[in-house]
Amino acid sequence: MVTVLWLVPVLAGTLLVRRSRLVASLLPPAATVVIVTTASFLTAAATGFVLSVAAFAAAAAVPAVARAALWSPDVAAGAPPPWLGAVAGVVVVWLLVAALRRFVAAGRSMADAGLACRGLPAADRLVVVDDEHPDAYAVQGLPGLPGRAVVSTGMLRALTPGQRRVLLAHEDAHLAGHHQLFIQAAELAAAANPLLRPGVEVVREAVERWADETAATHVGDRRVVAQALAQAALARTTSRTRDKAAVAAVLQLDGAPIAARARAMLVPAPRPRRILAVALTLLALSPAMSALGIGLRAEAHFERAHDRCASVSATWCT
Repeated sequence: MVTVLWLVPVLAGTLLVRRSRLVASLLPPAATVVIVTTASFLTAAATGFVLSVAAFAAAAAVPAVARAALWSPDVAAGAPPPWLGAVAGVVVVWLLVAALRRFVAAGRSMADAGLACRGLPAADRLVVVDDEHPDAYAVQGLPGLPGRAVVSTGMLRALTPGQRRVLLAHEDAHLAGHHQLFIQAAELAAAANPLLRPGVEVVREAVERWADETAATHVGDRRVVAQALAQAALARTTSRTRDKAAVAAVLQLDGAPIAARARAMLVPAPRPRRILAVALTLLALSPAMSALGIGLRAEAHFERAHDRCASVSATWCT
């Protein structure tokens, strides 16, 4: 019963991520990104750990395994049945492989995009490419590969001077806030636990809203930001598709639902709700408590089983 109670934080973290769109409606976008990403990553990690402990406990209950490890017969007390342990083992391996594949794919995309921008001439973090197709996006930097905001001459011509300021402030906000890393962390968590998939889209939309709010603060006019979003989206309707190798590693001004983002710019900025944000942050961190509690209980259980081995028959322990 106590072990089951330790699973409550994992379930709470899963529910928080699955209801993350409600979180986004209650909190500013920056807080939404941090809380949902944290909850996703810790819930995925805790889920994998709990499944691993279940598989290990079931294996330890097998008499031959217990004898080899010098555990007493009561190591089987409270262990899941062998079939359940086998299922847990298969699931955790499958999810681990999926997470590793996602990690490798994300790293390759970000490295390809970073290398593609590295050779371009740049003033600070801005790269202007001579291209008639309107385009603008941010490429997150990697160690040794600085991030870049890439803007085409076609996009610059499509915008007014005030809208250009919005565009540059928006893309720079992506780089300064390391927004791509939040998205990749949410994607990795969803690969490791498919129940967390709803959080990915929320994080993607929230980082765009985060950059919009930063741009609005920079230019001092929310209406200009709304106009820039609409104009950039209109200008890109005829733009060609970006290289598939880099598309997963870029963030762009007109990404995520434009209409909703433009409407958000026509109303006052969302007010911070500190008490709610703190409460949800604690809930997002709670899956770590599951992993810690179950890990400590499992360690104590196996230590007791090892200590008691000396008091049982030599036939069992040798």
